Amino acid sequence: MAEVSVYIPAYNAAGFLERSIEALLAQTHAPDEILVIDDGSGDSTAEITGRYPQVKLIRHAENRGLAAARNTAFQAARNELVASIDADCVPAPYWLATLLPHMENPKLAGVGGRLVEGVLDSVADRWRSAHMPQEWGPEPIYNPMFLFGANNLFRKSAVLDAGGYDESMRTNGEDADLCRRLRSSGCDLAYDPTAKVTHLRHDTARSVLDTYWRWLFFGRPEAAKGVKLHLILRHAFLGNVRYMLYGLLKSDLKARRFELIGLDFLTLFYFPYRELKVWLHSRSRSKRPADPGVG
Repeated sequence: MAEVSVYIPAYNAAGFLERSIEALLAQTHAPDEILVIDDGSGDSTAEITGRYPQVKLIRHAENRGLAAARNTAFQAARNELVASIDADCVPAPYWLATLLPHMENPKLAGVGGRLVEGVLDSVADRWRSAHMPQEWGPEPIYNPMFLFGANNLFRKSAVLDAGGYDESMRTNGEDADLCRRLRSSGCDLAYDPTAKVTHLRHDTARSVLDTYWRWLFFGRPEAAKGVKLHLILRHAFLGNVRYMLYGLLKSDLKARRFELIGLDFLTLFYFPYRELKVWLHSRSRSKRPADPGVG
């Protein structure tokens, strides 16, 4: 099989990084290169990476966002095939060996696998599992909607030819956006659910709602243009109730996930609060809305 580079985008990932690196070193098909892109972390991410001489650390002087970390990895990777996992994910031993044979198809720009939730301790964890899956189900799919960033393998040349990841999508949506551009250029994608990674994330009510909001807000290309106060009010009283809350409640009631309904209703209050923060932040900065973070 061909040689492959694997990278981990890492921002304050010290709690997970050791397990992720160890799992990459234990692959049945050993990566030719492992990169950790430290995106301006304030924790011991760099020190943990330094314990592994097989792993190359690349550091951003400041936090530039997930899309920028991905672009740095593709620019630095020495191989045509470039795979990635998120820092809070642990790949199965056969993960890379499962993805690689797909790339023998010259039409494929990329292939992705299935993310399995490994932590279901809290209501927030179970809400994440129910409403934020990072997989397309148990069956293989040729040309899925997109490949999730937490578990994929791409051709470097295809990604660079497509212009790389859009860095205005700081924290979310960059994976779907890249895949749309690849598909529009005539490239194909594949999804193989047997290429599994396990998600180690722990959530609280606040952290899971914040992540879900980021998925919906920063995953929209128009988010880079700023938000308007009247749109926040319209989203709060129309979009959030009519579409988002209705969908969440319908899904949880049908599946008898009654313990999740409280979090469903909290979206009505949390989402307008977060969009209002972005609006205030963008007014004070007079430019595209950098994500002001949780809180």
